[in-house]
Amino acid sequence: MNIPGGSLTRVSTGLQSQTLISEIRLNALRVFREQQRIATGQRILSVSDDPIGAEKIARFNKSLQSQEQVLRNLAHADGFLSATDNGVNDINDLLIEASRIASEQASSLQSPEERASQAVLIDGIIQQLQTIGNRQYQGLYLFAGRDVNRPPFGSEYGRVSYNGDLGSRDTLADNNASISFNLIASELFRLRDPLAGGYANFDTQLAGSTRVNELRGATNAGVRLGRFTVTEAAGPNITFDVDLTGADTVADVIAKFNDAAATAGSTLTLSTSGNGLRVTSGAGNAIQIDEFGNGTIAGDLGIRQTTPIASPLQGASVLRRVTTTTQISDLGLGFSLPSGITIRNGTRNATLNFAGATTVGDVLNIINTANVGVRATINANGNGIDIENLIAGTDLIIGENGGTDAAALGIKTVHGGTTLASVNHGRGLHPVDGDDFTITDANGISFSVDVNGLTTMQQLLDAINAAAATAGSSIVAQTSPTGGGIRLTGGAGAGTITVTSANLSPVAEELGLLGSGSATVFDGGDVFQYTQSGAFSALYRLRDALASNNTSEITEAGSQIDALEKYTANIQGQVGARSRAAKSRREQTEAAVTATTILLSEVRDVDLTEAITKFQQAQTALQSTLLTGSKISSLSLLDFLR
Repeated sequence: MNIPGGSLTRVSTGLQSQTLISEIRLNALRVFREQQRIATGQRILSVSDDPIGAEKIARFNKSLQSQEQVLRNLAHADGFLSATDNGVNDINDLLIEASRIASEQASSLQSPEERASQAVLIDGIIQQLQTIGNRQYQGLYLFAGRDVNRPPFGSEYGRVSYNGDLGSRDTLADNNASISFNLIASELFRLRDPLAGGYANFDTQLAGSTRVNELRGATNAGVRLGRFTVTEAAGPNITFDVDLTGADTVADVIAKFNDAAATAGSTLTLSTSGNGLRVTSGAGNAIQIDEFGNGTIAGDLGIRQTTPIASPLQGASVLRRVTTTTQISDLGLGFSLPSGITIRNGTRNATLNFAGATTVGDVLNIINTANVGVRATINANGNGIDIENLIAGTDLIIGENGGTDAAALGIKTVHGGTTLASVNHGRGLHPVDGDDFTITDANGISFSVDVNGLTTMQQLLDAINAAAATAGSSIVAQTSPTGGGIRLTGGAGAGTITVTSANLSPVAEELGLLGSGSATVFDGGDVFQYTQSGAFSALYRLRDALASNNTSEITEAGSQIDALEKYTANIQGQVGARSRAAKSRREQTEAAVTATTILLSEVRDVDLTEAITKFQQAQTALQSTLLTGSKISSLSLLDFLR
């Protein structure tokens, strides 16, 4: 085959133009990209430049953002704790000053006028403490718990009152841990040590709507959901497993059990019974329930029975926690609140009726909105109600309104468990050897009581009633229904119920029983009361003692302040330790941020020397292409035909 003559190197003008344009575009793009790298300082401009490097950059950026956020958190926590440390130090200085005043004024050499002038100084210390308690950091109240936009202390009741939140402020210290960085006012000033009430120990009944997480469990370790094995001795035994995984309420637990039993052909059924669960055999067969493997659920539910037992199997109490949604009727068999309660807090009084209340939350709201300076909450164990006196230095007494509601709720100020050491603001009793007081009823029958070795109100009442019975007296001792003392009742007679001291003992006076009543009733004084603990109450006690020239009270208040001074010093040490820990974590996080930044820079940042060299190369190539193009474009047809 003949090949036509002509040059094989001949290229059409169109192809030359296309090739030229393509080269110009490519070189121009190279120039642009190198310009972008130099301008941005970044090596990778798009994922396609380096997919692996781009993934590393994304990962490092995410890690750096997290570390920088943690660093900001720790910086705030560090500053917050430093401000807290300064506040605690200022409080300790004021308590030292108050302790000095108490120590000096307890001396018999001081005049009433001088003590009165020192009382004014204590008022100033109280005001300064309140100011510190309401101190702010970056516009946030330091000691206000989570409610940082509201001051924890006010004066709406005429004295310092505490309205702060009790929550802890936590911040993320790393990806898997958080730290608390605040100190709440109640802890700083020791305002809730201890609280009143909380002793009811409600026998809360189970209901189908009860959530599983409300149960403390028969072993008081919660209810850990899982599987257990059930056997019904029905001739040939019927054995089946019950898996409670995912159960949210007691109704779910019952449904899962009964469905498993029915599927296995068993006549067993599960139901609620009082404060526990009950397993019943429809055929009257024996029942055995055991754990599956290493599980604990049968024991947690109080129905574990490793040997067969006759039907029904009554489970132990699963210790249902009380919540604000718990029905009042579920607090115990026959529980109701028909009468209401009385509250006296300083000069404030209220009679509360619980008509219309259906839940524990309703009861708490009625108490908390009574405007008597108290706060009612469910206690930490979830089985009672705590009462907090929010007003510093006032005496709180909660009693009955003609019934037993206060006792049923476990909030009556004086009850069988009240310690005798708490009488008269913690001064306690000072019995002598032998009998301490003598009671004479209206018929003239007398008997004496020795309080040595007695520690609780119930022991004291039992001792009085036993002595009365031995003497043939009709006297009956009980706690005062509405007051903060003891009530003596007896049959009518020509005289009155009278209490006198024996062996020069001060106990009758300390119990508020020295004197006489009517023929049938003698109500002792309000010597058992609840006063807010902590710095403010101790200072008010000192202020009042100085103003009234009461040296024994000055000494008692001084002792309280000394103890609070030591407590505050300990708190300061704890805050300092937390502050050091926050600083240490902050330094570690700063080092981690630096390391991550370096790693990110190594992957992301451009080498300027290399980038400038490449830019110059790309620019030279572009100029060469443009020059070549200009020469090609000047060729004539004769040049092509040659």
